[in-house]
Amino acid sequence: MPNKSIGASFDCAATSLSTVDQWICQNPKISALDERMAIHYQENYKKLSPYNRVTYLNSQREWLRYWPQACGRTEDADMQTQEYLSCAENSYEERIETLRVFITKKQWPVFNVAQYHVTTADKKVVPDWVNKVEHQLTYPKIDAAFLPVKDQQLANQVNLWIRSVIKTLGGKNRTSLNENHMDTSLDIQLEEVSPDLIRLKTIYYFNGFGAHGNSVFNNYHYIISKGRELKPPDLLQGNWQELVAKDVYRQLHLQAPGMVLIDSAQDVKSSIERVQTWMFDREGLRFIFSPYELTAYAAGAPQISVDWELIKPYLTDYTKTQLPLLY
Repeated sequence: MPNKSIGASFDCAATSLSTVDQWICQNPKISALDERMAIHYQENYKKLSPYNRVTYLNSQREWLRYWPQACGRTEDADMQTQEYLSCAENSYEERIETLRVFITKKQWPVFNVAQYHVTTADKKVVPDWVNKVEHQLTYPKIDAAFLPVKDQQLANQVNLWIRSVIKTLGGKNRTSLNENHMDTSLDIQLEEVSPDLIRLKTIYYFNGFGAHGNSVFNNYHYIISKGRELKPPDLLQGNWQELVAKDVYRQLHLQAPGMVLIDSAQDVKSSIERVQTWMFDREGLRFIFSPYELTAYAAGAPQISVDWELIKPYLTDYTKTQLPLLY
């Protein structure tokens, strides 16, 4: 058996290795990934406060139990197959990315809280080859412990808001034993839009083992100066819907010809009025629509940008102050 020099984060010469650890040692690519992951883990662990280190550690332990079960969940699963090897490689790459701690423009340290579960599948509703279903929930948390008091208060408010968004999306149930008929993952990313706006980009993916899985995209924005979630009247006023719906409908046909599922611009209104479809950049107000929302699955998740100049008459004073500050 290869020794530790291959790259595993543990001693491959040890006599009490589990079957999974032995397999890691016997596969140079996974062994190297295991060592790389351990380095990332240790480097980022040191950046966190003692309280959040516990959360970080528990998440890592959960993942170490999770990935072998997820990769070996089918009836014909074999650790020696290319399929298992590819699954392990992807799992490690994703985990390494999840482990990172990054610093926002406000100098807030942010890490990912990740939860992983594999549960027994309901054989009455899943294909015969599926023994287990898998669930993931990943969301950002600001480590406020070392921040100045004023920043601590604000960071903790944002953390509470993030938890409320998870609750809105039903994330608590999506990693429970109730979801025994499909794979699910809820991935939440924190992005700074401007000094006063924070965005949570959320992607909920589910797969009931049909022809393909599906994803639902949402964006939630927090206004720091108001201490609450963004509402449409914060940015747009008056009868903006008519003009924007026409422009979005026109662009949809240009972007996804032959795949638009709606019959008129009027059918766009309910989607564009939902602030969760909104994103902002220097070019315009951008909308992201989930697959099947307005277009066929093959069109993916269309993104349509409406120029700020076009909707200038409908911009609120708050929007006008934010546009020059967009990152």
